[in-house]
Amino acid sequence: MKKLILAFVVALLIPLTQAQETLPIIPKPVSCKINPGTFKTTVQSIVNQENNAKQSFVVQNDLSIPREGYKIAITPEKLRVTASSEAGLFYAVQTLLQMMPTTVFDPQMNLDTEVQLPCCEIVDYPRFSYRGLHLDVCRHYFPVTFIKKYIDLMAMHKLNMFHWHLTDDQGWRIEIKKYPKLQEIASQRKETWIGHYNSGLGYDGVPYGGYYTQEEIREIVEYARARHITIIPEIEMPGHARAVISAYPELSCTGGPHEVAKTWGVFDDVFCTTEEVFTFLENVLTEVIDLFPYSPYIHIGGDECPKVRWENCPKCQARIKEQGLQDEHELQSYFVNRMARFLQGHGKQVIGWDEVIEGGFPNEIIVMSWRGEEGAIQAVKQNHYTILTPNGNLYLDYYQGVPETEPVAIGGFLPLKKVYDYNPLPVQIPVEKQNYILGVQGNLWTEYIATSEHAEYMAYPRACAVAEVGWSPGEVKDYDNFIDRLSIHFERLNELNVNYAKSHFAVKAMTQWNAQLQKPEVSLATDCRDCEIRYTVDGKEPNLNSKRYTEPIVLTKTSVIKAMVYRDGEPYSPLYTELFHLNLSTGKPYQMEHVNPAYSGGHPYALTDGIVAKGTAWNRWVGTLGKDMDVKIDLLKVTPIKRVKMQFNHLPDSWIYAPTQVTLYVSDDQKEWTKVETQQINPKTDIVEVLFKAKLKKRYVRVVAQSIGKIPPKAQGAGNDAHLFCNEIIIE
Repeated sequence: MKKLILAFVVALLIPLTQAQETLPIIPKPVSCKINPGTFKTTVQSIVNQENNAKQSFVVQNDLSIPREGYKIAITPEKLRVTASSEAGLFYAVQTLLQMMPTTVFDPQMNLDTEVQLPCCEIVDYPRFSYRGLHLDVCRHYFPVTFIKKYIDLMAMHKLNMFHWHLTDDQGWRIEIKKYPKLQEIASQRKETWIGHYNSGLGYDGVPYGGYYTQEEIREIVEYARARHITIIPEIEMPGHARAVISAYPELSCTGGPHEVAKTWGVFDDVFCTTEEVFTFLENVLTEVIDLFPYSPYIHIGGDECPKVRWENCPKCQARIKEQGLQDEHELQSYFVNRMARFLQGHGKQVIGWDEVIEGGFPNEIIVMSWRGEEGAIQAVKQNHYTILTPNGNLYLDYYQGVPETEPVAIGGFLPLKKVYDYNPLPVQIPVEKQNYILGVQGNLWTEYIATSEHAEYMAYPRACAVAEVGWSPGEVKDYDNFIDRLSIHFERLNELNVNYAKSHFAVKAMTQWNAQLQKPEVSLATDCRDCEIRYTVDGKEPNLNSKRYTEPIVLTKTSVIKAMVYRDGEPYSPLYTELFHLNLSTGKPYQMEHVNPAYSGGHPYALTDGIVAKGTAWNRWVGTLGKDMDVKIDLLKVTPIKRVKMQFNHLPDSWIYAPTQVTLYVSDDQKEWTKVETQQINPKTDIVEVLFKAKLKKRYVRVVAQSIGKIPPKAQGAGNDAHLFCNEIIIE
């Protein structure tokens, strides 16, 4: 523990001369009372956690405190830390470090340096026992030094579960002594797709690979243990197995040949269901269990497993008949249950993605709900434990700012505030069953994250928000206060050389209707609390002499708004540039059925904000998942209408499908709708334009787009719900 604390503690400590109104601690404690005065001690006393001769620094044990909880009481004469476990004492030290000047996180330090801490009384303990952060090392491999840094940052934020995604189609990253081809073949791919999945740029022609030796894994496991972090290894099955069956094709239904996947997505070739496969996986998991002795959990994946190979495999069909199963979905449940029983027989609890419930509820498996909250809700109804990690709230590989100003990401839009505001207690789960919710986890998939610096950029500061969601009680959370604390926290991250994103400080715009002026207006905002926004509407670049934003910008014509955040006279954000196309729908309210939370457009006027999003700017598109889109726009008064037009995305390889048909309706009262026209859609391009021409005079406009529902057989992601994405609905 001492070595870990020393890794965080730093150089010259500046005395704290006065108590702050809010201590800049992340995650926020359960309660914190600040009192007058300061306490003087040395860094040596804090890091050693030893009672000193003068009894001015006291460490006590109190079994009434929750296991990871602690109490800190500081007066001018004494610093008292109380906890019931080493984890609680460790977290108390993390809090004390964050009460010091931010320079304490500089790697150079003198342990004899005097420290002044504000007098206070802190009571703190976690909201959830499971507070996780995930890292995919299959799509891109990260060095041991970065894995340790990732763990250090988790510990600093009181995150205690590291979900290590070690196997997938694009690479096997864990050494297994019994099967050397996993290292020799499955860990290597011939080349990698360039840019986004839909870029069309082809492959880079560069071999890619890497894996962690068992010696390295043992070292990392011990490193994490010293920081009170449990590492949960994930060994994917029965899908996402292309890398494995490339090395051992006899484990597939077809016998191969196969190659390690060079692109992203879901592939039809999965594990077969023969005894040879189960023996192989049991042998692999036996070594995994030995490598991760402290983890009570093993994650076995279970997600995105196409059934097409099983449907056409005599061996799998024989297994279905032999076990009396109804179909391939029940075969997956059989597969998962069988491997779960093996692990449970070795004293491990099993975690699986929410697809594990599709063929019937597996026995004693913890459901990790990623496709929204439905998997968690269904699991709790059946008295299964669950972990919340919905993609629309906790997938850190999604864009966090305007795509044009951000590194390439998989899609989606997950700004910092949306992470912070997430409540992991779905309203559909009654209070008496909330104990089945173990906690939350932020996920970082790395299809488009090739470097450690990019991984840090995507994870932080959103991982800080994940930490507060998992640790702090809902009643003490406050986003504005979080941002205040985060501005100081950034200085700590600077000292630790973390390449965190400042995307949440970027200019945000929202279009709405000004009822008094009877015109749409655009509001600009930034999360930076001590910054100002300068903007232009004539297309010129803003500078410090440009107009300072103080009130919404009224749109009187189609305009280009450019804006920049400034702090202390210096630019503090990417340049915001947007064309607002003024039309009859701009700023008008609408209602939409079945909005996918992961693709909501970011605000209530996303379909009528005057912005025609670019094809890959999916944070701006509004989507459904496996459902029809039904949008009702209120023009606020009876209005002459000549044209209604919109765009839909069609990118099947990304599971995005244009609608099969689109219908336009109009109404005077929203009770009786008149059908104007239905257009059948036969997409031939990525962007599908839909235009309705008519001479109408109505108040309400309704657009219904019919989704294909499930992705068709033999297509990428077959059997999964299809995305339907709509752009701005323009009415003229």
